[in-house]
Amino acid sequence: MFSGAIVYFMLRRSSVLVWAAALILAAPAAPIVHSRAAIAAVPAGAIVFVGTDNNIHYAHDAGAKPECLTCPAQGLQVRGEPGVLPINYQPADQKSEVLQYQWPTFSPDGTRIAYSSVGQGPQGQSFAVWVYDLAHRQAAQIYQSRNEHVVYIYWLADNKHISFLLDEQAGLSLMLSEAKEGAPIRIVMTGIPLYFDWRSTGDRLVFHTSGSDPQSTERVGLLSVTETNQQVDKVLSSGRTPFKTPCWSPDGKHLAYIANYHAESNIVVADADGEHVRSIVSLPVGDNSLVWSPDSRHLAYATTVVPHDPTFHGIKLVDIQDASSRDLTQDDVAAYFFSPDARYLAYIGVPSEKPYYVWKMVNLKTNETRDLGRFLSTQEESIAYRFFEQLALSHSIWSTNSNAIVFAGVRLLVEPSAELQNTPPPSVWVVPIDGSSPRQVDAGVVAFYSPAQK
Repeated sequence: MFSGAIVYFMLRRSSVLVWAAALILAAPAAPIVHSRAAIAAVPAGAIVFVGTDNNIHYAHDAGAKPECLTCPAQGLQVRGEPGVLPINYQPADQKSEVLQYQWPTFSPDGTRIAYSSVGQGPQGQSFAVWVYDLAHRQAAQIYQSRNEHVVYIYWLADNKHISFLLDEQAGLSLMLSEAKEGAPIRIVMTGIPLYFDWRSTGDRLVFHTSGSDPQSTERVGLLSVTETNQQVDKVLSSGRTPFKTPCWSPDGKHLAYIANYHAESNIVVADADGEHVRSIVSLPVGDNSLVWSPDSRHLAYATTVVPHDPTFHGIKLVDIQDASSRDLTQDDVAAYFFSPDARYLAYIGVPSEKPYYVWKMVNLKTNETRDLGRFLSTQEESIAYRFFEQLALSHSIWSTNSNAIVFAGVRLLVEPSAELQNTPPPSVWVVPIDGSSPRQVDAGVVAFYSPAQK
């Protein structure tokens, strides 16, 4: 999963790094960076993003002015009960810990935002998990450590619990806690890598890991969780399985994962309890990905041409009822994302030997593909793309009405043709899928929409 050792990712097999701060591009005679533009219709849904100032910013819709949720309230006069201060109050003359905030994610009902922080102060580094209540405008610290870096946060469906991965010396640890200050925190399991999905009932976990012991066997399994204990109930697959995240269908009726049968990888669909297993796709050699459609009727899947290369060759759509597959694109892609209404699939194209990405969208009913524009990725967005299958369970790039996507980066109007020494700071962009003008929200490095309500 998001190991602390992962810092940068290669765009393709070339040596071009995909982060805007250091990338050298070709510059045409005309400006290549998109300027601030108006949008015809504001898509629905709130947006949360990490600004270039390393703070968490929030906008209640794409047209609203963002507010900073984590910026220190320097030198404010405080009225009210004795000892009551703004959540981030810091006296102007006091040297305090400097915090950088990361990886915000909305609760399923959209009322709270969880995020992590990395601090540097007189006592050294610190790592923490926070939950911000939008209605009460208050943040609560759920977890703090001097040693374990928080690399991923996942809300459970009850809106009351969060799980998060800690990057420790021996591997990754999956933690579980109520989303409130002072709540007990428990270790659910450890392993490296560690990919997982929580069932909507919150009492079961499907996981994919090799375990914390280097000699242990890679496996996919089901783990039951009670208030006082957890145990592995069923091993679904054992041995080399070249994919990341097993997952339940959005309606909770099926489970999908990749298994290795006689040295051949297969996409497997089973009942929610892991019974009545059936193989629906035989996969070529390579690393694989799969994501459920929100209507639970299809799986989108892709395979890399070169093993361990993060670029997939094409995307296919398989009907889980009759196992029929069709091509959605034959482009090389870095990641792909279903719209909440299951009508569209947005994907990130990887042009051959080019130092940029291309956003594209496929209409799943008509097979029409639309180009949504070239862009340079930030380091944070590139990490999100590298692990998009896991983030598909916890983060959304789509507006709640499926009319737009959000991302952070530097937009390009045309293909560069000469060297450029500098690039502008990255911005958060809301891009309508109908081809109308994108909206520049604010400076930022990674951005997500609030989830569509079911």
